Amino acid sequence: MEISFAGCTFQLENVNDMDLVARQIASGSYEPPLPMLMMATLIRSEGIFIDVGANTGVYTVMAGTIVRDRPIIAFEPFHPVLEILRRNLALNGLTDRVRLMEVALSDKAGTAKLHLPDPGHGLVETSASLEPDFQPAKSICEVPVKQLDEVSISDQIAVIKVDIEGHEHAFLRGARNTILRDRPVIFAEVVSPAKRSAIGAFLHGIDYMDFRLRPDMAIHDGEVLFDNAAWNHALIPRERLAKFKEACDACNMVMLRRFQLS
Repeated sequence: MEISFAGCTFQLENVNDMDLVARQIASGSYEPPLPMLMMATLIRSEGIFIDVGANTGVYTVMAGTIVRDRPIIAFEPFHPVLEILRRNLALNGLTDRVRLMEVALSDKAGTAKLHLPDPGHGLVETSASLEPDFQPAKSICEVPVKQLDEVSISDQIAVIKVDIEGHEHAFLRGARNTILRDRPVIFAEVVSPAKRSAIGAFLHGIDYMDFRLRPDMAIHDGEVLFDNAAWNHALIPRERLAKFKEACDACNMVMLRRFQLS
């Protein structure tokens, strides 16, 4: 499947039309405004892209197409989608540029149980979670886990995307030193079961601000809220607010701060 995005073209393996994300990306209906805002932020930032919970590699491929001169690191532990991810990298000539790590990221090292929902939907699985109460599990498999702080990364990190089905708080704890070192912009999914108070406390401790992303607006409330119209959030270091606003402006989004420190 050929995708046109922001003046660039890339390919995605559609797996006999089973990849719903690929179909939605092709139609422009996938999680707005995240794809455009994330790429607008990346091109305005110095450093590499890290994809945590890369799944079939949609955002890895997108970043590799939009920013052609930077390395990418992608983390994905689930073998069935890893095979599709590898094919997507090969289709787009990205195999050598993407460091693919077959591991989940958390706040510990070792192994953990990945909870898999009922596969009866017949689509590529995108909702496997390390959180046992994220949703009912049909089966469980063991996967290796690491902390991002354990991974050797010499490059400056510009943007991190993390979508790991309610386990984002644990990822952040395991990435604290790396985040403090590079101060990347982090795009994270925050769904209803997410541990929002833990995410909020973490952000407060490192002077980051949370913006929930509606299609036309980035909203800061002073706390991490669940918004059914804004599952994706941008976690912004305070010193990079001006650059983030530039990216919002480029995407015709309003940056609204309902809560501001005096």
